[in-house]
Amino acid sequence: MFWGSKSGISSKYSYSNTPTFTAEPWSVYTGKPKSSSSSNSGGPIDKVSVFIFDKKQFESYLLHYGIIKSKNSSHDKLFLNDAYTVLRNQVNNLAKFKHPNILQLIEPLEEHSKNFLFVTEYVSGSLFNLFQEQDSVTSTFGEELLQSNDTNNLTIQRGILQVCQALDFIHNKTSSVHLDIQPRSVFVNENADWKLSGLGHLIKLPEGTNVGDFTIPQYDPRVPTFLQIDLNFAAPELVMEDTFSARSDYFSLGLLIYYLYYGKSLFLCENSKQSYRDQFTKFERKIASLSWDAVFQKVPQTLRFCLPRLMNRDIYSRYDNIVEFLDNDFFKDPLIQTLIFLDDLPTKNIDEKTIFLTGLITLLPKYPAQLLQKKFLPILLNNLDLLCSMKETADECLQINLEVILLIGKNLSQLSFTEKITNHIIGSANGKVILEHGASGLIKHLSILQIKLKKDAFDKSLLKPLYEYTCESQENPNIQESLLNQLPIALETFDFATVKNFLSPLIQKLFTKTTSLTVKNACISCFQTMIQSNAMDTYMIQETLFPLIKSMKSRDSRILMKFLEFFPHLYTAIQDKEELITESFIPLMFAFSMAPTLNTSQFNSYSNSFNNIVSQIQKRHVQQLKTEQSKSQELESKDFTKIIDTPIVPARTDTDNEISRSINVPVIKPKASPSYQATGILTPTTNDNRTTTGTIRSGGPSRGVPRSIRSPPQKPVKPTQPITTSDIPVSLPQKSPSVPTSVPASPSPSLSLPPGFGIALQPNKKA
Repeated sequence: MFWGSKSGISSKYSYSNTPTFTAEPWSVYTGKPKSSSSSNSGGPIDKVSVFIFDKKQFESYLLHYGIIKSKNSSHDKLFLNDAYTVLRNQVNNLAKFKHPNILQLIEPLEEHSKNFLFVTEYVSGSLFNLFQEQDSVTSTFGEELLQSNDTNNLTIQRGILQVCQALDFIHNKTSSVHLDIQPRSVFVNENADWKLSGLGHLIKLPEGTNVGDFTIPQYDPRVPTFLQIDLNFAAPELVMEDTFSARSDYFSLGLLIYYLYYGKSLFLCENSKQSYRDQFTKFERKIASLSWDAVFQKVPQTLRFCLPRLMNRDIYSRYDNIVEFLDNDFFKDPLIQTLIFLDDLPTKNIDEKTIFLTGLITLLPKYPAQLLQKKFLPILLNNLDLLCSMKETADECLQINLEVILLIGKNLSQLSFTEKITNHIIGSANGKVILEHGASGLIKHLSILQIKLKKDAFDKSLLKPLYEYTCESQENPNIQESLLNQLPIALETFDFATVKNFLSPLIQKLFTKTTSLTVKNACISCFQTMIQSNAMDTYMIQETLFPLIKSMKSRDSRILMKFLEFFPHLYTAIQDKEELITESFIPLMFAFSMAPTLNTSQFNSYSNSFNNIVSQIQKRHVQQLKTEQSKSQELESKDFTKIIDTPIVPARTDTDNEISRSINVPVIKPKASPSYQATGILTPTTNDNRTTTGTIRSGGPSRGVPRSIRSPPQKPVKPTQPITTSDIPVSLPQKSPSVPTSVPASPSPSLSLPPGFGIALQPNKKA
């Protein structure tokens, strides 16, 4: 939430209710201009930092701890005036010193009864904040710097360079000494640039000399820290000898370097002079007993080599000028030199920019992502806008500049990419210029744009205009070919209707009009890709593709051999359309194979492929004929007349009946017992081993044929129970025994029965 009053800074800027960070004694708020007309020499301002000092709170603090008795006494007024002078010096010196590595002042100091406030370029915090505030959203910055790797060393390396460049300006241009080089005095802006500030104790050197006198007041722990120089980062001559020079800042710079690589101060003296003397004595003993390399082990070797000339106790053994330190190999790294050139990019001519950007592509992976996004990207986007606004566009420089921007944007989220880059590429005045002069940069990294742009923006605002312009208006065949090679991305993006009505006609039109062999072959590859991905159906093949190929007049062998690769895929797509194959495909392929531009080897390749495809066609046709014939026979079997026409089934032959009609088969007769008496009573016989002949039924093929069986033994019958002929099974004919002539036979009925049948005997009734 932002708020603002009606006068001065508050009328021009709105800022948050809570501070973003504190820079003793200032509370720093993130603000933004209320009007878009607010600007500085660098253009419109999006974000600023508003520094506010609460006078009421400060004076209440002094009264509470007894530092002042009242605000009316002359002594107390003098103390307050000295304190406010330090604050005024901080802001006024920022207004005087205009340098890229010194914090940029936007609105000068405003003094009110309740507060002081001024406005600077946006900064995310000081080095102290970024290292110490672990709960801050920016705390990872300090944690990352403490990790030992090349990219983080580069961030520190560049930061030290920027601080030294600011000191060079202060020492050599203004003949002043900073005296307060420490983490709280260095801010980091939105572009990851380090900005020197904390100019409240800055002092000018006396004319004609390089050394001056300076007395540090007696330390009072109750006094706010901003009123005193931080002794943890002070030079020994300042504390022990009450003198200062430009070389005093070199010693402070060495202590800052230790802090950057170790994350803590080398001295911890709590602003006590005696404690400082003790700490410095220990430091000298360490150097004497160990070495500079041992004490500063984490510092890179090339920088460690310079520390004795920065931090020597004898000021005359230190560097004479900060420029000597800047000439060290530590700052001659190609990555550092590239950053220096980048800062001056707007002042370079087109040829220098082109050479620089071409070499930058190979160096990008060596830079930390934070530096690329915060430092490189804004400068390159501004350069892109400048190139697009030129009357005579430098195509090569524009393409390479765009390519570097997209490579950096690859590591951004889609939201950040949209906010920072999209408007510079599409949907603005740059869009048309980039299509006409920088299309190759877009095409080369089309996959990045597909991921980072929203689908609707990528489809309608980029991909369609890109294909339309390249296929219809672009004259560079290399650009046309490179775009055609990106067809899979277009097929993933466009729906079938767009491919059918927009993309396919564009490619076919380009195939017809182009005179470039490579572009024609690229178009053929596109047709193949569209068929394989089912983006071209049979109707499109029949109505547009075959007429297009037939109308081609060129018989260049390289084009024909490209078609030879394409024809098998084309056949696969239309193999179910026999009429289309016989009327269009086979004649077309055969005609191409007979072209006089083909040599023997090429003709043989065509013949083999043609014969192979024809063989497949024939096999498929034969199989189809068999299938149709089988279906025809099946339909015939289901004819109505055949269904209702019941076949005559021959009568089944009764084998038993046939056998019974044979005269060779004996008639079945009842079995007579040899003990049969005239009284009609049969007595059992003792001979059971007789063999009888009868007929039995079986499940085998000899059904009804008589065979010999062995009769089972018969049980004796009681004399009182007469046995009649009805008790004898009729299915087993027995051989009739001899009956005595003296016993008359029982009369038999005079019925005529068929052969093999007999009448059952009835038992005699009692008289």
